Amino acid sequence: MKLRYITCSGANEETSHEKLINLAKLSDLIEIGIVANSSIMRKGTPQNEWFEQLLSLNEIKNINLALHINSDWCTDFCNGSIAPELKKWLKIYTSNKQPVIKRWQFNIGNGMRLQGVKDLESIIKDNSDKEFIFSFNKNPIVVNYMTKLYKTGVPFSLLYDSSYGTGRNPKYWEEPYFAGRTHGYAGGLCGENIYQNLDKISSVVPYLYETWVDAEYKLKTPETNKFDVSLAKNYVNNAIKWQQLHTR
Repeated sequence: MKLRYITCSGANEETSHEKLINLAKLSDLIEIGIVANSSIMRKGTPQNEWFEQLLSLNEIKNINLALHINSDWCTDFCNGSIAPELKKWLKIYTSNKQPVIKRWQFNIGNGMRLQGVKDLESIIKDNSDKEFIFSFNKNPIVVNYMTKLYKTGVPFSLLYDSSYGTGRNPKYWEEPYFAGRTHGYAGGLCGENIYQNLDKISSVVPYLYETWVDAEYKLKTPETNKFDVSLAKNYVNNAIKWQQLHTR
């Protein structure tokens, strides 16, 4: 098994741009995941302004950046209605015509308000230079929805997280569900347990499989619930150590 990305999620306007950029520069494997929904990232909010400033930095073109969309923005996007802020960010490119936000993750939860996949299929086709990721669990509604999208043939990736973003380790890690679709893993990951969990994940994926891991909940200081760069570095360093020892 080989890691494509080691994703650090949860930074916001209380995280300095400099510290976040320096974290991302520690390794080409590191990806910065930023959470977005209308309540925290609509135009005029502190986090929106912080994110716009991040996107304007020259260094941004040299880091792996993902947007993790949830709540109403997620549901509306999947149903074909894209918020103005997201429309704007979809169109931001570097000078060499690469998307600044390379990966777009949609945390669809239990999928209760999702409708058909026709509009989403069109959006994915219109943005073929980006990777679209959907949170995934064995909820029948989620499985049915993603199966419909899979049958359209459009490319997408899945992030397995049975904890629904609550930071709990699963009882066991699932093997990839859809053939030909990359499957990443999240749920209670941190510096103290990432090495052991990578061992477990590698046991359920094919030998040469490329995947990624995503941590958020346990990268926050318990007392303040704020993103902690030192916790992120510990998680990243131990994941890189595993990669170096297990990847040939």
